[in-house]
Parts: sequence; C-alpha cells; structure tokens
Amino acid sequence: MMNRYPSIALIEFADVASGIVAGDAMVKRAPISMLKTGTISRGKYLILIGGSVASVEEAFTEGVRAAEGAVIDCVILPRVDPQVHDAILGTRKKVSRDALGIVDTKTVSAIIRCSDAAVKGAEIDIVELRLGDNLGGKAFALYNGILEDVEAAVTIVNDSESNRNTLTKVTVIPRLDEQMAKQINDTTAFKHSDAQPLDGGEI
Repeated sequence: MMNRYPSIALIEFADVASGIVAGDAMVKRAPISMLKTGTISRGKYLILIGGSVASVEEAFTEGVRAAEGAVIDCVILPRVDPQVHDAILGTRKKVSRDALGIVDTKTVSAIIRCSDAAVKGAEIDIVELRLGDNLGGKAFALYNGILEDVEAAVTIVNDSESNRNTLTKVTVIPRLDEQMAKQINDTTAFKHSDAQPLDGGEI
C-alpha cells in the first residue's frame, strides 16, 4: 500500500522553465512531498505535491505566484479521495460492472478535479486516470459501476466543470461489451495493446 497524503495539489504550467522555477519555490516555502514532476505532451510541465492541508495550501499558493502567469490550470484537494490519490499515481482497476463512464478533458487538472467530485458523489470505481502523456496534453478518466451511479457521476462532472470550458467529451456506455472490457482491462494505450481474435477463432 502506497502512502496516502491527506491533501494534494497539481499545477499545470505552459512551459518547463516556469514549472521548475515554481517547483523550487514551492519546496522552499513549505514542508511538502514533491510526488511527481515532469513534462507531458505539448511542452507542458506538471508538479504534483502532497502533504498536510496547511503545507499543501501554502506551497500551492507560492507555486502559482512564482509562475508569473504561466499556469494553464491547477487543482488543490484538501481532502483528496483515496481512489483519486491512487489513480493519479498509476493504480488501475478492472472493469467489473456493466456501465462505463468516459470523461475527456482539455487539461490534467480538470480530470483530477472532476474525478474527485464524481467519486465523492457517486458509488463508482475509477478504472483509470490517464494524464497528459501521448494524449496531446489532454486527459481522460474511466468510471465503472451500475448504470445509475455512473450516470450520476457524469452529471456531477458536467456540473462541476460547466463554467470552466475544460470538458472535451463526457459519455456513458450502459452495457459495455465483454471484448471492449477486456481491451480496457489490458491497457488503454494502443501501442501496448495485443491483437485479439474474433469470437469463433477468426483472425
């Protein structure tokens, strides 16, 4: 089991230099854990921090200030849901129930923000969060559960991001086909996906 922090924050920078300058200022400002940093598609730079609520808030504020207008989007979660915390750090779950919710966003911060709201407001599992790399800097989430709960989750997503213009696509598949579920459970990255024979043994 990975260590979980009560509070996390992510800042999404337009360029590498601004991100590194801000990261340096953040760790000098407050006792935080620099969980992950680095570049993603389209030359953006991400910083993910964790720690106590007070320390994360102080470092987050300093990071945004130090970036001098280079922040594309950002999110701070004082009481981050454990599913969101773990999914950000790479934990995946299997599709085990019929309904699948799919959320595409323009920024990484948006998918974290709306997924935390969704999982706190509906009984769903986060199958995966994909953040930025090989997605042109965008992000997506997959939610699994019974249909009513998945529909409730995507309604929460739409409501939480309605004034931000960050959503690219939000949809629900009521009864996901078993072959599609298997592909998702294996990987959502095309380059890592294995070819599957059709039912009946045809290729």
